[in-house]
This record gives sequence, C-alpha cells and structure tokens, in this order.
Amino acid sequence: MRSSIPIIVGLLLAVLAATAARTEPMVNMKALIERTSPGAGQEALQPLVGKWRVTKSSFWVTGTPEHPVISEAMTTERQWIADGRFLDDTTTGSMGGRPYFRTGMLGYNPMDKRYEWTTADNQTPIMMTYYGAVGSALAQPIKMSGQFTDLGVAGEKNVGKNIPMRTEIKITNNDRHTFELYVTPPGEPERLVDRMV
Repeated sequence: MRSSIPIIVGLLLAVLAATAARTEPMVNMKALIERTSPGAGQEALQPLVGKWRVTKSSFWVTGTPEHPVISEAMTTERQWIADGRFLDDTTTGSMGGRPYFRTGMLGYNPMDKRYEWTTADNQTPIMMTYYGAVGSALAQPIKMSGQFTDLGVAGEKNVGKNIPMRTEIKITNNDRHTFELYVTPPGEPERLVDRMV
C-alpha cells in the first residue's frame, strides 16, 4: 500500500505556490464599493421619503370594486436605512374597523437593474416579495411582480394555490404617490386589490 502523504504534500505545495504567485487581491475593493453604493436607483425613490397621510381603498378582501372600503385614518412613514441603500416603509392605522399594520423594504438591485420590494402585515402571516423585470431599471411607474400561496384571501376554492401578484408604484410628484396591488386568481383576470394614495 502506497502512502498518500507525498500526494498531499505535493498538492499543498502547489496551492502555496499559486497563492504566492497571485499579485492582485481576489476582490477589487474600489470597484465593489462603487457597485454597492447608493446611486440613481435610490435617488429616484427620494420623493417617497417622509411621513404621509394615506387614503387606502380595498377593492377585494374587505370591499368590492363597486363598494370599496376606504380608510383615511392611516399614515405611512418612509426613511432610508442601511446607509441609504433601502427604503423602510411602515403604514399604520385602521381599515374596516380593524387595526392595520404593514411594513416593507424597497431597494434597487444595481446588478439586475430592477427594484425589489418585500412586505409583511398584520393581515396574513406570510411575507410578500416582488421583483421588477431584469433590466427595467428606473422605468416609471415601478412595476414589480411576485406570487404567494393563498390562505383564502382569493376565496376558499383557492386555498393552497399559487396566486400571481404585482405592485405598481407611481410617483406623481414630491407630494403624491400611489401604491397599487393586483392579483390574478386561477382562471380569472387580474384584479386591483387595493390602492394607497
């Protein structure tokens, strides 16, 4: 039986030689910092920063398209976190006589050139995550899509089914913006679920 020690020693020497021959660091820190620093994607979201009065219209779960439930007893506060990389978004108030809470984080992915948005609320125990199309960059309105496994918000017949969803963020000006949520139940057309202005 031959010893494997000479093979291991040879491999170790080869690794050491390759490491010693390397003249540049594996990571280009200057380029990495440039790629990971806030930029135009974040700048385009600046009008959303602040504390806002919100009118929320529910066209589905608590209301219908013909008779939406409307609440003007809400506020949204948005601020930069992570050194200006993400926009923290928290909405509180009441809707249909029940307390309402939603928090989210909106960011810009500079490598995929798209916006990304994740939310959590007190209505469901699941996170909702949306992604803009790769390469959609700074297009307005901001359109992001996702999906969720239904808990029954699309009706009992859809419990456990995959439901496509999308969010549109329209920045009209520094004083007005609209967040809309759409879903597409199986076999049905896309419908507007709620709007926050």
